[in-house]
Amino acid sequence: VGEKPIHIDNELLTAREKEITELILKGYTNEEIADTLYITVSTTKKHVYNIFNKYGVNNRMSLIKTLHYK
Repeated sequence: VGEKPIHIDNELLTAREKEITELILKGYTNEEIADTLYITVSTTKKHVYNIFNKYGVNNRMSLIKTLHYK
């Protein structure tokens, strides 16, 4: 049976947060996200924190589950 597609809410997230969410879903670490997007790890962590708050989760696994079952 096919998996349900992942839904990233374009109205909830900023364009940068959406980029970061897509990289989180690919398994990137904060350091890898920072390197890929040419931002600092500190900035990456702030974006990840904001994404978690917007989805009401506190870790990557919960975010992935939330996006999978939305």
